[in-house]
Amino acid sequence: MKKEIVLSLSIVIGMTIMLIPCLQVVRAVSPSQPEYLSCNSFGVQKYQEKKEAPVFSLKEIDGKQVSLRDFRGKPVFIVFWATWRPTCREELSALEKFSRDKRDTLVFLFITVDGERKRNAQKIMDQNKITLPVLLLLKEKTMDQYGVRGWVPQGYLVDQEGMLVGKIIGQRDWSSPEAWSCVKELFSLR
Repeated sequence: MKKEIVLSLSIVIGMTIMLIPCLQVVRAVSPSQPEYLSCNSFGVQKYQEKKEAPVFSLKEIDGKQVSLRDFRGKPVFIVFWATWRPTCREELSALEKFSRDKRDTLVFLFITVDGERKRNAQKIMDQNKITLPVLLLLKEKTMDQYGVRGWVPQGYLVDQEGMLVGKIIGQRDWSSPEAWSCVKELFSLR
């Protein structure tokens, strides 16, 4: 009897956790916003009000210092991820493929939330042939500024003026046509 109750509770909790990103997407869309059809179908939360992206300065795995300010004038896609989450590793691989012909148009930055484990991040980069910049988050300040709580991967889209324009919680199918259509809509790209 106890096993059945525990199993039932586990299922309910699991389903609730899986629904959180969907509920957040519904809440983020406002009727006064222009229609972003690809973004809505792709599950991107479009920010209702303009908000400046929190600026950070973090080190890449190779030690090079990178600041968000370095990319002013270009759209930036920031992804917070964890080495211990299989979904994050899958997302990185999918984004690596997605980025191949878009790197002149869009900057990709992967921020590992367990940056003190540089060796783990490097191992995942090597195994998955990740060539995009991976930044090490040694203090939680940047996570707090972006509001990253619990669920990773989380992506943030920053426009050419340094304003947050979209947020993505969880994995997406980056090989789908909606992926690039959504990015083009958010950043007014051709």
